[in-house]
Amino acid sequence: MLKILNDRFFRVFMSSYKIIKDIGIIGLSQVLSSLGSFLLLPIITKNLGSYDYGIWAQISITVSLLSPVAVLGLSMGIIRFLSGEQDIQRIRETFYSVLCIVFSAGVIISTMLYFVSDILAQTIFGDPNASYFVKCGSFLVLLLAVDQIALFYFRIFQKITTFSILTILKSIGHLIVTIFLLYLGFGLLSIIISLILIQSALFIVSMYFIISDIGFSLPKFRGIEEILRYSLPLTPNSVIRWVTDSSDRYMVTYFMGLSAAGIYSASYGIGNLINFIIIPIQFILFPELSRLYNQGKHTEAAVYINRSLKYFLYAAIPATFGLSFLSTPLLVTITTPEFASGSNSIPFIAVSGLLAGVFQILINITHLVKRTKFNLFIQIFAASLNVTLNILLIPSFGIVGAAIATFASYLLMVIICAQVSFKYLRPDIDWVFISKCVLSSIIMCSFLFFLNSDDLFSLVRNVTLGAVIYIASTLVLNSFNKEEQTMFKLAFEKIKQKV
Repeated sequence: MLKILNDRFFRVFMSSYKIIKDIGIIGLSQVLSSLGSFLLLPIITKNLGSYDYGIWAQISITVSLLSPVAVLGLSMGIIRFLSGEQDIQRIRETFYSVLCIVFSAGVIISTMLYFVSDILAQTIFGDPNASYFVKCGSFLVLLLAVDQIALFYFRIFQKITTFSILTILKSIGHLIVTIFLLYLGFGLLSIIISLILIQSALFIVSMYFIISDIGFSLPKFRGIEEILRYSLPLTPNSVIRWVTDSSDRYMVTYFMGLSAAGIYSASYGIGNLINFIIIPIQFILFPELSRLYNQGKHTEAAVYINRSLKYFLYAAIPATFGLSFLSTPLLVTITTPEFASGSNSIPFIAVSGLLAGVFQILINITHLVKRTKFNLFIQIFAASLNVTLNILLIPSFGIVGAAIATFASYLLMVIICAQVSFKYLRPDIDWVFISKCVLSSIIMCSFLFFLNSDDLFSLVRNVTLGAVIYIASTLVLNSFNKEEQTMFKLAFEKIKQKV
């Protein structure tokens, strides 16, 4: 009996340690890369203003719609079928076959976007002069699609350090090149040209590492049919998910104009910082779950999901409270007073980001059991609700109405996803732990209420102090059980030894 308990403790410890270690590495890279994006936001908004920023926001969400279509769901497909694969020949043939398909689809869709840019500028953007910028941005569809496949290679085979370095360099490069081009007077084109240059460089460097690792071969498309059968149903998911995530920007433009779209996009960018918490978790989660599930270790897979959800909420709950509480000073300090009217939408966007993270963790269960059609149904329900609420709420409540619609859609997605996925694999959700995180977040905001947040220095101070108060509160409330505390101590000692 003692041996069984010890074995169980070791498995849980190694699972938790691996999660913490991997999330820590990816998380650090995301913090550094998001810092670049965070620094870029005030530079762009202060140089472009709400109108031109609104044009860029429209181009960005258009590209974010079309690039997943070009990917054809194959990024998730190669993760599902190549995780744990040891045969280099099969890896090589499958990867280059997928890359060839995605490249071809990217060329076709980029070309189509280029030729319909005049129609889009007139009907969707409401400004015919935006056509030129849409034409330039059309190349980003191809670049983002092939870059996703290249970067997913590092995700499949857990080459976390390489991925992290590339992510950081991409963010820094984009920041530097954009600032340089803005200084030269390129205006809105600065962002587009910078992204084209950086994404191209990212693909070249990624392929250098991949070819060095597995070599090169011409696509042979052997066994690609099974991957396509799995992946293609995910393509509508991406499109419909875009409706939930981004179509509100189109609707805000339609009802309120490009300036309002620019203000809402800036607010959305701040509220959606929660997304940076889920990225490192999602990066390592599905490949590891696929490996465990393929080996028949279903209990370990459930533990992995449970731990991932727990650690995500530990960070996301206080972040949601903090972004909501500091929404106005954050928006005004980072952008300009012109954007201040968007602060009321940030709390709804932040909560939506938390719900989106929960959804992204739980939906992995349906991917594991190859029930990807359920994902499609969930997305359809959520997208339908989102569009309906946007039409009803934006004319009356403006950009706050759009934020409320997003919140309601994600809440529906989480509820339905939990009901469906728990039939196949049910993690043990610790509601007491969640309650303690919420209480600690309330304590944190209570302290922040008495502090000034009028400038960048005070904001940084308050965010730092808030994090300390939150962590201290969770420790006082004994949020983690003794087993977890022991695991954290062992993990900390292991890290100290390596340092």
